[in-house]
Amino acid sequence: MVIDRIANWQIFSKHMEDYIREHTVEKYTADGNDGFDLMALTNSPIICIWNVLKYAFRIWKNRMKPHDLEKIVHYAEMAWTMSEGNIIRNEEAGLRIVCKVVPGKGLV
Repeated sequence: MVIDRIANWQIFSKHMEDYIREHTVEKYTADGNDGFDLMALTNSPIICIWNVLKYAFRIWKNRMKPHDLEKIVHYAEMAWTMSEGNIIRNEEAGLRIVCKVVPGKGLV
């Protein structure tokens, strides 16, 4: 199988454009048309990264739902856009993440 990363990305990019238009634009705006994007209110790329992890862990746990991959990619794009392609750090968002691994429960 020949891998053409550019051609594959172009196909996937078109798929994502259709997905965003059909599944997210109306759902995440105030009035479905000219409203504001609710994710833009936070303007926090770290929240987008948390959502990437949420859907990735759902796949990891064999609980994948339709469109989880699309959600991961869309949240990654929003994080990249909000951060303007710069390094994202929890501390800059005023957040301190504290968690531990509990046997049988995972990360808490």
